[in-house]
Amino acid sequence: MNRTPLSPAPLVYAHRGDRSRADDNTLEAFALAVEAGAHGIELDVRSTADDVLIVSHDPSHGDLPAFHTMTFAELRDADPSVPTFEETLRAVPAEIYLNVEIKNSPGDPAFDPDRRNTVAALDMIRQIDEPSRIILSSFDPESVAVGRRHSPDILAGLLIGSLVPIPEGVAAARELGVEALHPPMSSIADSPVDQVNRIRESGLSTVVWNANTSAEIAAAAAAGVDVIITDDPGMARSVLG
Repeated sequence: MNRTPLSPAPLVYAHRGDRSRADDNTLEAFALAVEAGAHGIELDVRSTADDVLIVSHDPSHGDLPAFHTMTFAELRDADPSVPTFEETLRAVPAEIYLNVEIKNSPGDPAFDPDRRNTVAALDMIRQIDEPSRIILSSFDPESVAVGRRHSPDILAGLLIGSLVPIPEGVAAARELGVEALHPPMSSIADSPVDQVNRIRESGLSTVVWNANTSAEIAAAAAAGVDVIITDDPGMARSVLG
């Protein structure tokens, strides 16, 4: 089987980098994830007031204003640890896969109704990186749909939370025409084999996130998931041998 960001299974992705040893979504965390043996890295993309794409899970840090209200120069001066998306693409070695999550919740003050960040992120990937190492994902179905229309050759997945039943998530992912469903570990924990089989039988790959104990890693792997996103990639690689 040819290697892709979804195979051969199971692949270990570091959740926002190696969060067990560094602040998440930082270049240090990404470097430590590579050192720990992660096959890939999951990261989050937002933008500043002047439309610079940055990597951050949260809309702000500490007492800082919301990032979407700050220029990038202001943010870099206030918190140099927040990398740009371009810096990240250039820093992570080419053989490491990237799960690029677009943060765009309708309830977020930074909500982007036109999904411009999705298009901008995909354009940047095409300009300076290799699209074949990317999975695009989001909890926002429309961000995924825009990405699918803009770059149908790039792998994509739909993220779901623990309140969304697996069958409902499968139906939404199939409607979007994506390759993968990204459920939390808690959504498959009661019956991992049955739930993963349900996803696989729909023609989708399973990218499970928040698998953070050795027991969860082992259960996810035994169920046949394609990607395990974890806070501790070194531990996960050890469990998987």
